[in-house]
Amino acid sequence: MDFNKTPRLLIMMFVQYFMQGAWNMTMGLVLSTYGMATIIGSSYALLGLATILSPLFIGMVADRFFASQKVMGILHLINAGVILCVPQFIEAHDTTMTLAMIFLVGLLFYPTTALANSISFSHINGVKYFPVIRVFGTFGFMAIGFIIGQMGFSGDTMTWYIASAAGVVLGLYCFTLPNTPPKAKGNAFALRDLLCLDALALFKDRNFSILMLSIFVLMIPKTAYSAYIPVFLKALGFDNAASMMQVGIACEVIFMFLLSFFLLKAGFKVTLMMGAVCWIIRSMLFSQAAIDANMMFVLIGLMLQGFCWDFFFTVGDIYVDRKARPEIKAQAQSLRFIVSNGFGLLFASTICGQIFNNTVTEQGPQALPQWENFWLFSAIIAAVVSLFFFIFFKDDLSKQQTPAELKPAKQ
Repeated sequence: MDFNKTPRLLIMMFVQYFMQGAWNMTMGLVLSTYGMATIIGSSYALLGLATILSPLFIGMVADRFFASQKVMGILHLINAGVILCVPQFIEAHDTTMTLAMIFLVGLLFYPTTALANSISFSHINGVKYFPVIRVFGTFGFMAIGFIIGQMGFSGDTMTWYIASAAGVVLGLYCFTLPNTPPKAKGNAFALRDLLCLDALALFKDRNFSILMLSIFVLMIPKTAYSAYIPVFLKALGFDNAASMMQVGIACEVIFMFLLSFFLLKAGFKVTLMMGAVCWIIRSMLFSQAAIDANMMFVLIGLMLQGFCWDFFFTVGDIYVDRKARPEIKAQAQSLRFIVSNGFGLLFASTICGQIFNNTVTEQGPQALPQWENFWLFSAIIAAVVSLFFFIFFKDDLSKQQTPAELKPAKQ
């Protein structure tokens, strides 16, 4: 690990997720507060569509033409201006423009998450040190969640103004990051490069495809949580949903520090399985809490965030980096992100939105019996994914010798 570059990567990851948390963490609750609950599913579906369209192309640009940190900075500065406009349309109850602007925010923001990963992996050994870098993103998510909750902004459009300001700061800061030049610059450019076929060729690997399919389907319980947990907590009587969610994020920090140990000792398959199974347990706990409003079930469900997120999705990022050749690493991270937050989010949010709109038809405490079935559906999906992954996934790169290309890139 280059300790001269590490502090800059830590700050980058902190502000990246601070900004995302500001607009995304309670987006569903904000829309619900302003009488637009019926478009929550559509909003997340559009974010999924945006993620399908932009990250892979942006990853190709970063791999071949421009330094990744410069591409990331420009995207954030443009997006800061777009985000600044969103609250006006929400407050005016303009459904069409609200959805259009959320879609544009997704187009500009989500490629930066893949670029943040790619920049980090270019300067560190991913298996050993990426969890340390990534945990600072969790700190950023915690910080904005605490601010939003304590200031009483959980359901307020003020969250979008905060996100816009953070976007300006992050956009400018990106230009100070360690230089991450395009590794394929100078190579002859062909149609296969424009279509990102080298990255898509990773799907020829059976185990890579199995993991991507598992991530795709597991996005259903993940989206059920991220989009609707603030609404569920409010139905239980908690007005400061953002602060409540910090319980889970705090636990995520703890498990992120333990992730390298688990991954090196247990390997990819066992670690990923632990993450998938915890999505079953979490959803069942929320389903039970909807019946008897037991606060303990809610707290345990929130605390499982570390297992649910770190041990599956973060490990997925590391696995993809181990699979990709150096010249397509940015595209590979973008590809993983498209599978989850692109096609996966589009698919999952459409399903979750339909189930929510058809199942949770009451407001407040009267809706609690209806939430039981909502979370039960999520648990069943997670169980199917866990069984599928356990049977078919055989690859375990963490037990192989670290190849030369996994060493931090020399700059």
